[in-house]
Amino acid sequence: MRSEIVTFINKMWVTLQKDAVDTVPLHWNRQHKKENTMRNLLKQSLVLMCALISLSAYSSAADIPVKDFFKNPSYTNLQISPNGKHLALLSPINDRRNIVIMDRDDKKGLVNPRALTGLSDQDVAGFFWANNKDIVFTMDSDGNEAFSLFKVSVEDKPRIAQLVSSTVGRSGIRSASVVHTLPDDPDNILVQFNGRRVAAPDLYILPLDSEWSNSRQKNPKMRIVAKNPGDVQSWILDHDGEVRGAFSIKGLTGTFHYKGKGEEEFKVLREFDVHDENITPLAFDYDNKTMFVASNIGRDRNAIYKFDPEANKLGELIFEHDVVDVTNLMMSRHQQKVLGVSFMYEYPETVYFDAATEAMMKGLKQAFPDKQVNLTSTTKDETLSIVAVADDNDPGKYFLYDRKNNKLTFLLERMPWLKAEMLSEMKPFKFKSRDGLDIHGYITIPKDSNGKNLPLIVNPHGGPFGIRDNWGFNPEHQFFASRGYATIQVNYRGSGGYGRKFEQAGYGGKWGAEMQNDLTDAVKHLIKEGVADPERVCIYGASYGGYATMAGLTFTPDLYKCGINYVGVTDVGLLFESMPKHWEPQKEVMKVRIGDPDDEELMKRMSPLAHVDKIKAPLMIVHGKKDPRVVEEHANALRDALEDRGIELSDDEWIMKVNEGHGFRKEENRIELYTKMEKFLKKHLK
Repeated sequence: MRSEIVTFINKMWVTLQKDAVDTVPLHWNRQHKKENTMRNLLKQSLVLMCALISLSAYSSAADIPVKDFFKNPSYTNLQISPNGKHLALLSPINDRRNIVIMDRDDKKGLVNPRALTGLSDQDVAGFFWANNKDIVFTMDSDGNEAFSLFKVSVEDKPRIAQLVSSTVGRSGIRSASVVHTLPDDPDNILVQFNGRRVAAPDLYILPLDSEWSNSRQKNPKMRIVAKNPGDVQSWILDHDGEVRGAFSIKGLTGTFHYKGKGEEEFKVLREFDVHDENITPLAFDYDNKTMFVASNIGRDRNAIYKFDPEANKLGELIFEHDVVDVTNLMMSRHQQKVLGVSFMYEYPETVYFDAATEAMMKGLKQAFPDKQVNLTSTTKDETLSIVAVADDNDPGKYFLYDRKNNKLTFLLERMPWLKAEMLSEMKPFKFKSRDGLDIHGYITIPKDSNGKNLPLIVNPHGGPFGIRDNWGFNPEHQFFASRGYATIQVNYRGSGGYGRKFEQAGYGGKWGAEMQNDLTDAVKHLIKEGVADPERVCIYGASYGGYATMAGLTFTPDLYKCGINYVGVTDVGLLFESMPKHWEPQKEVMKVRIGDPDDEELMKRMSPLAHVDKIKAPLMIVHGKKDPRVVEEHANALRDALEDRGIELSDDEWIMKVNEGHGFRKEENRIELYTKMEKFLKKHLK
């Protein structure tokens, strides 16, 4: 009876979503209709969701359906307007992430929910409050990573206006991004756009009352404020939104350009080898003179310093850690000061410099023992804040904190159907590599197991350089744990966050070799500890993690019983040949990090495609046809090579989606992927 009621409510929820708003997939100027109906239906949908929550308790984690791990959360990215009158969030409507707004009432709480967008083709990628009435959001098309900018107003009838249009063509990917919200100028924002030259993004001031002209292929009101000479990769702005610096790259030489307040011409502060010691500007202090930078000059790991750009001199050391890099500042525009720093060692950590902030956060954390508590959005005067509370087995809840009255009010839950008592812990672990490096990682062990002799999934991260795995809620690992599999993430050499030497230990032809050895050593460590069953180990990863999957199956074929290659590199030389044009300024850097593509012997040695004959384990291949980073030829060539050996992949082992790119973003594709993955793993690991 319970399942019948849940099915009925789910059907009602889908119907309400589809009826709630007009669909606006292509015609951005179309007015939304049925506003009152939309408002009423969304109110009803919230009531039905509460009913669904009460019915969604499962007797064990194994009973949780695949879709409950991978469908879009009910609410994400909750943000409060600068004046505190509205809250906006992303919620599934038409099976896509759309922007929903609610009004805040001091007595009644959240009232008058209504959808601002009703997109049915693409998800809203992200959004922010540009002012009290306008929300700016970004969206690409089927994963091609050409991001366009849009605006929708919370006043009157919602109307979507396209501010900047992206394109994908033979000349490359032209895409826009916001670099400064200009909080003291509510009518404009600053954006970076490579419309003029694909490899050299310029900086523009963009009026929010403007609109893109498809006939003229431009926004007539956009005005260039910093023209890229051809090699600038990023701009540095002060708190007024004035361009004060730039970073450029030519070959392996990086240059830090700077100009004083109100000056016209840049001067060169520093030139350096991009792989040597240097400084990375983080933000200006609120005097718009002193800068805060991350620096590894004279040290291995990045620490935060003050920096005087006029004297070109590092100043006071603000914070350092003896194991990991520190690069994240917490700043208050309202209070005009730095509040603290945050970093990730084994768990997320924060150190506060401001006593009042430290006391406030201590009080909030006491309300949620053993949880991660963060302020994720705040009003302009900082009296009201959105508080996100989550941990490794809790997808998260949102609260409203009233700082004046020291009052905390529950708002919404991201994925209310997943209960912490059914989910598993993620724990840090460490081991020594065969050549003596300290390697850090995380392991998720099924909650109801004894933690011994378990089937193991090795899940290497993508990147690989400068990226690391972090502690927190991971729906993939919770799904695996619910099916009885332990999962490990390994921050192998080359990963970021552990200093320059550790990252550079993965440079220069280490793919498939020393970097892969770290994954192999992790498996052997867990086998030795009695955690992993040596006869039931699978490797699964995306992007570089997909490469590592194929390297594991080809270079250590006896270690793994199966592999899942998700948008992975199979031909390293092809990675260079097919790189997006806006990546070309980084080509020499990539050569140092990965290896010289002109070295045919090295490319063959590293490329799993050249070693398909060594594969023994069953393989699943997953790819997006519009992937601009790892083009579909990587997957197609691998499948062809397998077929040449007489190995035919079934429909459950080969997934190529025409409406996806570098990873599946659409809900229905994710659910299909993990449904087939569940079947694949059960067949080969149980």
